[in-house]
Order: sequence, then C-alpha cells, then structure tokens
Amino acid sequence: MPGTAVTPAPARAALVVLPWLVRLRWVSVVALALAVLAAATLWRVHVPVGPIATLLAALAATNAVLAFQLRSPDPSRGVIGGSLLIDSLLLTGILYFVGGPMNPFSTVYLVGITLAAVTLGHRWAVALAGVSVALYALTFFWHQPLHYTDAESAEHTLTLHLAGMWVALSAAAGLIAHFVGRVSEALAQREAELDDARAATARSERLAALLSLGAGAAHELATPLSTIRTASAELERAVGGSADPASAEYLRVIRREIDRCTHVLDQMSGRAASASAADAEIAVARLVNDVRARVGEARARRLDVALPAVPRPIAAPAEPLRQAVVALVQNAFDASPPGESVLLKVEQGAGVRLEVIDRGHGMPPDTAARAGEPFFTTKPYGAGLGLGLFLARAFADQMGGTLTVQSHVGHGTSVVLELPAR
Repeated sequence: MPGTAVTPAPARAALVVLPWLVRLRWVSVVALALAVLAAATLWRVHVPVGPIATLLAALAATNAVLAFQLRSPDPSRGVIGGSLLIDSLLLTGILYFVGGPMNPFSTVYLVGITLAAVTLGHRWAVALAGVSVALYALTFFWHQPLHYTDAESAEHTLTLHLAGMWVALSAAAGLIAHFVGRVSEALAQREAELDDARAATARSERLAALLSLGAGAAHELATPLSTIRTASAELERAVGGSADPASAEYLRVIRREIDRCTHVLDQMSGRAASASAADAEIAVARLVNDVRARVGEARARRLDVALPAVPRPIAAPAEPLRQAVVALVQNAFDASPPGESVLLKVEQGAGVRLEVIDRGHGMPPDTAARAGEPFFTTKPYGAGLGLGLFLARAFADQMGGTLTVQSHVGHGTSVVLELPAR
C-alpha cells in the first residue's frame, strides 16, 4: 500500500538471526562448562576453575544483555557482530588457561565465523576471521601449559589431544549444522514472506487504481445513461400500444439492459457500498440464486451446483462475494464449449471453500501463472478485459483468504476461492 514501510534487508536479517544467536551462546556456555568438567574428570587435566568460571560468567552476562535486544524492533547488525567478537575473545581467554594452541577446542572459532558469513555478509566474516586468527596466534606465545593431576595421564598427551580434537570437531560440526542451517531456513522463510507481502501490496495498489478509474468512469457514464433511459421512456410513451410486437420487445430489452448498466455503475461508483457493507453474511442458497440470476437464464440452466448437506450462512460481505463468484462462473462458461455445463461446488468447514470447474481446454502452466493479472485475458479481443479474476483475487486477499488456479491442457480449469472463518 502507498506509504507502507519496508524494513531494510540488514535489519530483517538481524531480526531473524538474533534469537538464534542468543540460543547458540547459551549452548556455548553449557558446552564449555561440560568440556572443562570432562577435561578435569576424564582427561585428568588441572583446570584453573576460578578464571574459567569468570570467563563463562562473562559470556552468560553478555548473553543476558543480548537477550534484552530481542525486545527491540530494530536490532543492529553491530550488536550481532560485537557479540561474535566477544565470543572470540572469551574463547581465547579460556584457551590461554588450558593449553593454548594445544587445546583442540580452537575449532570452535569456526562456528562464529560461519555464523557471521551466513548472516552478516562477506566483510563481517572476513573481519571476524582475521581477528580470530590473530587471537589464536597470540596463544602460541602467551598461554599456560596443560598440567595433569597424575603422571600416567601426562604420558598419553597425544592420545588425549587426538581424542579432544574428535570431540571438538564433533561439537563444532553439530553447532554449525544445526544453528547455521536453522538460521538459513529462517532467513529464507522471512524473505518468502516479504515477497508475498510485496506482491499483496502491489495488488492492492493496482486495485486502488482500478477502483479510482471505475469510479471516474461510472461518474462520466451516468449522465449519458440517464439520457438514454429518459429517451427510451419517452419513445415507449409515444409509441404506446401501437407498436408491433417486435418493436415492443426491443424496447423491453433496452429498458432491461439500462437497468443492468445502472446497477453495474452503482457498484463501480460506490453508491451501493453502504447497503452491501451492512450485509455482512449471505445464505448459501441465496448466493447461488443470485449467481444464477446474474449469469443469465441460458447459462443458469447449465450451472451445476454441489452444496454442503447442512449449509451455513457465509460470513462475508454479500455483494463483493456475489461479484467474485459471478466473475468466476462467467469465466468458466466463456472457457467451456457451447452447451457444456459448469460446476459450482461449495464446501464449509472452519471457513468456506468455493470451487468453479469448467469443461474447457485448460491452460498451459505459463498462462495459468499469469491468470489473475489485471488486463491479462485469454479471451478474444473485445470479449473481456481480464479484470474478473483479478478482482476476485483482490477480494480474497482483503478477506484474508486465497484464490488458486489449477489448470491442465485438455482437462479444463479449476478456480478455488477459500475464505477463513470470521
């Protein structure tokens, strides 16, 4: 819609990534604590509990602060990047106290780098990778060597290191596979939702433009139509009973078509809006009867209807619903060969499902994909403007429902209008 604000792509990514980053950091706190416990109990490594507990407490505290950012509607990418940088610093501190480069858990650096690459882009990933590499390089020069609680464990340092590498690789692989994969899925889902929102906004803008055009056309056509009505009435009065049957029939046709045009113009100009707005529901039987009346006597006889066993009133604005269903039925008859029937099927559950099935030749996939675009039609030139399906789709969108087109060449077309419960 005009004036609708669209969240920038970086901010959208931050909104999706931040909850997952908070979860990842809580998992990191628990995983590092378990790793320290395993090193002390299984591998007999002397662990300076005080400094490492302080570092883990700092990680937990910064994550608690980061969790408060979840309440912000516009979290910064800098917050996410800063959190990943803090993780690298704290991991370096832990490595310093437990062996430096000999500690196999240096692979955990890769988790933050991967997360930055997926969510923050190339520059953030390169920057974090450079910082992590530099911090890890410092541990070659400044670290506390591993101390074992017994001499037997010290004799198996290489074996313990290799076992630790396997554990660290498994943990890093699991974190990357789970969290980064879920973040990528969440980002893809958010982009798909935004694409749908953009498409709905574009349809709303086109609908507003068409309604403005229709109201203007109705205003301009009202005067000549009134003139024709007056002239036909005067002609009928002048001829009186002396007209031959053919002329009298022509006059009745003129009056009937004038009434029909007046009704259409009333809907286009909005003069019937107040009446239809108050009519917030319609009985299924009445809807079907109104559709039969509007498609004409010849087509009404060929309209097959399938109704629920116990139909309930449809909770929807009556006149827009009638117009939508009439447009779908008229399109189905236009697509079907002469004399063929059209099926209108009504199903009711939590909401309502109206399906119109024709006996036409169907449409290829590329044509079916464009069905519903304004001014796109498969009818011969002058037979239609391609607005019926578009307006029916717009009505479905406004009601929070859907309109889907299923068509196969040689097997006809099915159009389904689904409205949710209100």
